[in-house]
Amino acid sequence: MPNEPAKIVIKDGCAICPVCGKGKLIKFLRPTTVIKDLSVKCKQCGQTTVVNINPSLSP
Repeated sequence: MPNEPAKIVIKDGCAICPVCGKGKLIKFLRPTTVIKDLSVKCKQCGQTTVVNINPSLSP
């Protein structure tokens, strides 16, 4: 579903592509970074994904 925000993994301060799990979408995220409806494209698989990052909603 291309228009729904994807759940992404933050690893070593980088957002990892939710489709291929290999590409880095955003580099150097701070722990307090908040992003809403950002469209990013993975350099590895070429998939465009809409992401939301809100650290207050993390488990």
